[in-house]
Amino acid sequence: MIDTHIHSDTRGLEDLELMAMCLDAVITLAHDPFEMKSIKVWEAHVEKILFNELERAKKVGLNLFVCVGMHPRAIPPEVDEALDKIKNYVKYDNVVGIGEIGLEKATKEEKEVFIKQLMLVEELKLPAVVHTPRRNKEEITKIILDEISTLNLKNKDIVIEHCNKETTKWVLDEGFYVGLTVQPGKLTPLEAVEIVKENKDFANKILLNSDCSSNASDVLAVPRTVLKMKINGIKKEIINKVAHKNAVDLFRLNIE
Repeated sequence: MIDTHIHSDTRGLEDLELMAMCLDAVITLAHDPFEMKSIKVWEAHVEKILFNELERAKKVGLNLFVCVGMHPRAIPPEVDEALDKIKNYVKYDNVVGIGEIGLEKATKEEKEVFIKQLMLVEELKLPAVVHTPRRNKEEITKIILDEISTLNLKNKDIVIEHCNKETTKWVLDEGFYVGLTVQPGKLTPLEAVEIVKENKDFANKILLNSDCSSNASDVLAVPRTVLKMKINGIKKEIINKVAHKNAVDLFRLNIE
């Protein structure tokens, strides 16, 4: 099992150890721990994830991969400089994508930065992890999909995160990956199970995650949801896809 979206720097070592006991790998992403008043603040955040978190993960045997980027709530003033730095960060072995990027309020600045990062995703031929907000999720998701459609990207390796029942259908219709986040305030394990059931023909486009962060979270969200899928009669092949295989294929994870 793989948890495709966490923020490991917000969790204690004991949580990472618990994940190591249950999961084959996890992916930690850039987020918004504080206001990005300068490029130096953003750089320190990304490098903490890229270097410090890998060291912490090694201590407890957690197989950790990284996505880097500018979260819509954490955009530094020097956007173009940050984009150049991302090009260097993705050269490190454990970096497997760009994220999380996306929109929170769909301001002009957010859209501009989102588009620039999508163009970088296209240039670097890497997967992208796209944030959708808790508030106005449907409205903002539509804007995100519209923004992507205007770019005519060849790269379809894009995960639209924190989907609900309604937005899942829109994302699948556009040919992108659906991220199902099992976390208080987002989806319960059973709600995720229902979405997988209803979209079982698109199981190769669905990923599971916990979005473990400083918010209320369940470090065992992915294994808990897998258990609920088994209890509810979802086929092993489908479970393997949404909980493991899709993540390995999309992010090209080198795991045994």
